[in-house]
Amino acid sequence: MRIGAGSYRGRMLKTPKGEATRPTSGIVRETLFNILAPVIDDARVLDLFAGCGSVGLEALSHGAAHATFVEKSRPALACLRENIAQLKVTEETMVLPYPVERALDSLGTREQFDIIFLDPPFADAPAYRTVLEMVAAGNLLTPDGLLIAQHDARLPLPDQVATLTCYRRQRIGDNMLSFYQLSEP
Repeated sequence: MRIGAGSYRGRMLKTPKGEATRPTSGIVRETLFNILAPVIDDARVLDLFAGCGSVGLEALSHGAAHATFVEKSRPALACLRENIAQLKVTEETMVLPYPVERALDSLGTREQFDIIFLDPPFADAPAYRTVLEMVAAGNLLTPDGLLIAQHDARLPLPDQVATLTCYRRQRIGDNMLSFYQLSEP
């Protein structure tokens, strides 16, 4: 897997062996960052279920200021840490080796993000609702921030979860990107 564009364009990323982790494909990342181009500069990014970190590292390559990665799988964490070291971006990153719910509880009291990327295993449909509810209830997203959920196109995500409203959906093959913003209370 390679970083597709930006300052780290063409750099190889290590991915864990096996099928336990499903890295975000190059075409999905290309589509995502074409959409995010107007807001990625200097953004603070939270990459949930980060795997090898392809989305957060691509965000840094496109000009994001900082990326926080949440991943609990040991093989994925090893690849993520190796990728961060290889790109020499340890100062611009933070890795939280916890389950996502624990990380969100911890971050909610002290951090805000401009972009939150959510990509749990496609088979874990309840994780989407849980994270959307936690983000809506917390203070994790900046007022103009975005939460983007990558999911199986056959899995419908809600249009509204508390204060989060889906304003755009982009289909890429079997994948769907659903874009959420905070709505007025």
